[in-house]
Amino acid sequence: MTPDFYKTAFDEATTRITELANQDHQSVIPHIPDWTAGNVIIHVGLVFSFVNQSIRQGAPIAQHGVAGWANDPANHPDTSDLSHWFQSVADSLGDAIWSHHPDDQVWTSSHHLHTAKFWMRRMTQEAVMHRWDIEAAHGDSQPIDAEMAVDGINEFYDFFVAERLPKDFSGNGTVHLHAIDAEGEWMITRITDGITVEKTHGKGDAAARGPASDLLLFVWNRKPPTGLETFGNIELLEEHQRLLQI
Repeated sequence: MTPDFYKTAFDEATTRITELANQDHQSVIPHIPDWTAGNVIIHVGLVFSFVNQSIRQGAPIAQHGVAGWANDPANHPDTSDLSHWFQSVADSLGDAIWSHHPDDQVWTSSHHLHTAKFWMRRMTQEAVMHRWDIEAAHGDSQPIDAEMAVDGINEFYDFFVAERLPKDFSGNGTVHLHAIDAEGEWMITRITDGITVEKTHGKGDAAARGPASDLLLFVWNRKPPTGLETFGNIELLEEHQRLLQI
């Protein structure tokens, strides 16, 4: 994915969230019952603010990442004008990230990836996924672009599972995911101390096929496996969702 591809998708998603911020903030996210549309908009905006400040000052604000800063009530926005606030923090973050060459060294929350491209991808995926969440609260979720969804599944395994949940899906069995509208296949093999992920075709003990958007929503626990074409041991797919939660 190129920086321009990410920037276009970031702008489209954040513009849509800004539009939705003018609507009912109390609409409930159906797959996250404790969250409303307003909660998600504030969450994304605070993540944007934290990353923006961290990049600009060249260091993390707190050892525990976004939580300490974002949970300080002093940093929460005036909910009477979420739309203006969100667009402002999105614009500032976009300037902070895309003013860099993708290979420039910047502070990141990753143990291994320390370039601006990490944030180009991470913040775009953040915006795209939560755009879908907020639309779901209003009963109008549009599918995620297939290429973006494949990239998001790759990020899920390469970053989130590899760095944050490396051993949580350990055990026995294989899971194969297959996108039908883009080039994307993943063979997940459970081993004693974690998993291995090969981006290739294969036959798993469990398999799920479907549009890349639906597969991304599956790995991020937005949609159950029943919404996909499934084969084999479906309990493995359910266990994948139960154990690999970010």
